[in-house]
Amino acid sequence: MSLKNESVTILGAGIGGLTAAICLLQRGARVTIFDQAKKIEGFGAGIQLSPNGFGVMSSLGLASELIAKGNILEFINVQNFKDSTFSSRVNLMRVTHGNNNPHLVIHRSDFIHILIKKVLDLGAKINFGKKASHINYNNKEIEIFFSDQSKHIAKLLVGADGIHSIARKSIGYNKPPKFMGKVAWRTVIESKFVPLFDLPSEATIRFGPNRHMVTYPMQNGKLVNLVAVEKRNEWVAEGWNYSDKRESLEQSFKNWPVNVLKLLSVVEDVKLWGLFSHEIPAKWHSCGIVLIGDACHPMVPFLGQGANMAIEDAWVLGEELDNSVNFNDGLKKYQARRINRVKKVSRASLANGDIYHADGVKAKIIDIGLKASFKLKPSFIQSKYDWLYGVDVSRGD
Repeated sequence: MSLKNESVTILGAGIGGLTAAICLLQRGARVTIFDQAKKIEGFGAGIQLSPNGFGVMSSLGLASELIAKGNILEFINVQNFKDSTFSSRVNLMRVTHGNNNPHLVIHRSDFIHILIKKVLDLGAKINFGKKASHINYNNKEIEIFFSDQSKHIAKLLVGADGIHSIARKSIGYNKPPKFMGKVAWRTVIESKFVPLFDLPSEATIRFGPNRHMVTYPMQNGKLVNLVAVEKRNEWVAEGWNYSDKRESLEQSFKNWPVNVLKLLSVVEDVKLWGLFSHEIPAKWHSCGIVLIGDACHPMVPFLGQGANMAIEDAWVLGEELDNSVNFNDGLKKYQARRINRVKKVSRASLANGDIYHADGVKAKIIDIGLKASFKLKPSFIQSKYDWLYGVDVSRGD
C-alpha cells in the first residue's frame, strides 16, 4: 500500500505530531492536524536531540535549520554537587556507537517553529483552538468531537495528543499513572546572569542526596536551560506548565554550593510538574487509531529521550504504513518494531533517576565508580548507551 493521496488526521501539533505529519506528507499522504492551543505557542524550555533523534530530522531535510537554531554539545559533565571537579566527562565528539549525527540541544519553541514551517510548506493544514472532547469509532470511520461542538471524520487517526491523551483513552486504556515521588522544576535563564561554568558546547549534570540538576546552553549560549528534580512524597500534578515560586526551588537546594544558589537567585519564570510512571499499553492501535510519543509511552526525563522516542515513532509509523498492504497491517508492524526499544529506553530512564538521587553510602560508591571508570577508561560511560544513540531508524536500524 502506498500512502499517496491517503487521508490522515493527526491529533496534536507537538514534536511527535508534527514529525509524523512530515513523515506522512513526504510519502504523499494528505494530512490534517488539530491542536487545542489557540495559536503557535512559544512556551517550553530545552529539548535534547540525541543522535538517534537527529538522524530522523536529517533524513527529513531539517538538519541545517536545527543546527542554525540549536547548540551541538561536545561534552556532558557529571559531578557530585559538593565537588567542583567532574566525576565523569563524556566526549560526545568521539562516539563509540557508530552514529555520526550530533547531540543537539534546542529551545522547544525554535524546534516547533521549524517543524510547523516544514508541515505548512508540504501543504498540510493545522487547525488550532480545537480541543478534542471524545472520540467514537468503528471499522469504517472515526469521529472526533471537539469542545466547540464541531466534529471531524477520519479514516486514520494518529494520536499525538500527549500525556492526557484522548486518543489513548478512546482505545480503552484508562489505567492511571503512578506518582514516582519526584517533582521537577524547569526554567530558562539569560546566560549573562548565570554564575556557572557552562560553555556553549557543554551540559552538566549535578547530583546530590534526593535531588539533581541539569544545565545546558541554548541559542548560541544566550540562554541556559535548567531542570531540577527533587525526591518527595507530596503529590504534584502531571503536566508541563504549572507555575511555582522561585523560593520553593531555592529552598529545595539550600544546602548546595553558593554558585548554584546564585544561579537559582536569578530565576524568574519557573514551572513545576510531578513525575509519573506510565504502564506502556499492550496494544497501541485500534480500528485506525494509533498512538505515538507521550500519548503512548510517556517517559521520565532522566535520559532525555521523550522527544526522541516520539520522533522515532513518527518515522517508523510512516515507513511501515507506506510499505504495508493496508492500514491495519502497517499499524501492527509499527508497534512490533517499536515496543521492545521503547520499553528498554523507559527502563533505562527510570534507572537513571535512582542513580542521580542516591544518598549516603550508595552515593559515595557511585561517585567513586564514576571517577575510577573515567580515569581508567574515559569512554566507558558513553559506551553504556551505544545501544540507544547508535540507532537511526531512518536508515533501517
